[in-house]
Amino acid sequence: MHLQREIARLHFYDSKSSDREIANIVGISPTTVGNLRAKLRVLQTDWPSLQELDDDRWRTVVGTHDRSIAVSKPAPDWAWVHQEMQIPEATLEQLWQEWRETTPLGIGYTQFTTGYRQYVKKLHITMRQVHYPGDKLFVDFAGRTVPVHVAGVEQISKAQIFVAVLGYSNLTFVYAVPTQTTADWVLCHNKCFEYMGGAASWVVSDNLKAAVWRRERHRIVVNPAYRDCLTHYGTAARPTRVRKPKDKPKAEVGVQIAQRYILFRLRHRQFFSYEELNEELRVLTDKLNLHPFKKLKGCRRQSFEEGEQEKLRALPSRPYELSDWRYQIRVGQDQHVEHQNAYYSVPYYLAGSKVDLRFTSSILEIFTAGRRVAIHPIASIHGKVVTEPEHQPIAHRIVSESEPAALTQWAASVGPHAQKMIAYHLLDRRDPTNGLRAAQKMRNLARNHGEERFEKVCAYALKSNITTLRSIESILKTNADLRPAKPANSNNRTTHDNVRGAQYFGD
Repeated sequence: MHLQREIARLHFYDSKSSDREIANIVGISPTTVGNLRAKLRVLQTDWPSLQELDDDRWRTVVGTHDRSIAVSKPAPDWAWVHQEMQIPEATLEQLWQEWRETTPLGIGYTQFTTGYRQYVKKLHITMRQVHYPGDKLFVDFAGRTVPVHVAGVEQISKAQIFVAVLGYSNLTFVYAVPTQTTADWVLCHNKCFEYMGGAASWVVSDNLKAAVWRRERHRIVVNPAYRDCLTHYGTAARPTRVRKPKDKPKAEVGVQIAQRYILFRLRHRQFFSYEELNEELRVLTDKLNLHPFKKLKGCRRQSFEEGEQEKLRALPSRPYELSDWRYQIRVGQDQHVEHQNAYYSVPYYLAGSKVDLRFTSSILEIFTAGRRVAIHPIASIHGKVVTEPEHQPIAHRIVSESEPAALTQWAASVGPHAQKMIAYHLLDRRDPTNGLRAAQKMRNLARNHGEERFEKVCAYALKSNITTLRSIESILKTNADLRPAKPANSNNRTTHDNVRGAQYFGD
């Protein structure tokens, strides 16, 4: 159509020009130009009137309709053909024969198959995905592995290559791990976020077990450890549909580029540790990110720093530590739950109920109904009992706090004089029973009058070697330690006639 319009414009611009001259300008045969100019002469119109016509109206006015057989002969309803093709054992030839029986003058078999294929293509139009800065990070494992000769291991390890690509800038990250397990999958994400200096809003991954446990009809069950990792970084998982690689084209292309640009260069190299392999991958990845685009300006690194880096979510102060879960663990009647041959306290009202345990190599967290109720450091000794006083009922707490060790620990937290006073009653007295009772009573006095006040009273009493419970109670009651000190006796005495001096007795 654009050629027809150009021929018409040149025709009306200079009607005296020959067909060959216009043909040389347009680039088609003079015969075709002559045929179209003959139609234009018959119309008796001008160029401005033709210029306003759309393509369909142009064909009608000028008379340049396509006269091929495929257009002139009737065609079937392609929706009906497609519906019939869904039936098992259906063939295009059989459907064409049935249709030709009702439409003898319809298109032939060749045009029938061509038309159907064009119709099917229209049903699967690919949508161009638009990516915004900081929105999505596409992750996947490459299909190709790299052999690693680990020292002390006879069998050669096959390194799994993790590839991550940001949707907007195409910044790429490559990292090698021994397996595709949850631990290595989480480690790859830690290293990736550290390399990029932030996290995208969504992480688009495949449906490997390290990311997705299972897909149900109305929900996706994400691996809890992976979900916690992404939550720690303020992002979330968006797994693709099963067997739908077009849902993560950036990852597919990123894997292809990584295999061609990075892994191909390592085909003759031998690596003896994963540290050595990852150092080389880091160097080649930096080169890839600095490699200029073919059709765009700049490179991946430049596009990332100028348009996407500031849009990423800030990283937390500490990297994510891999955790694991144990669900529906019964709490004993002693308000403790067992984990790895050690026992940890929970609030007493949860005795006999079931709780969930989230644990790392150093911390144990206890949850009920999705709410954390206790946190403990992991015990290094098997059989150890870890108890928090606030988890105990009041009666149990009183009994626990009445023990000499608890009294000694409490006195040390109050001050050195209180510690010395309590130590006397627990260790130095000849009657330990009454000494324990006295120490318990003194702790009650400290709670009633304040621990700072009790420390000062103990300091005052010990100066005078006062240790009895009644004396301590009396000092607190009368505030004897707060009274001003009496003035010291003066050596200047009053003299009069009846007082004999020192000389009298000295002689």
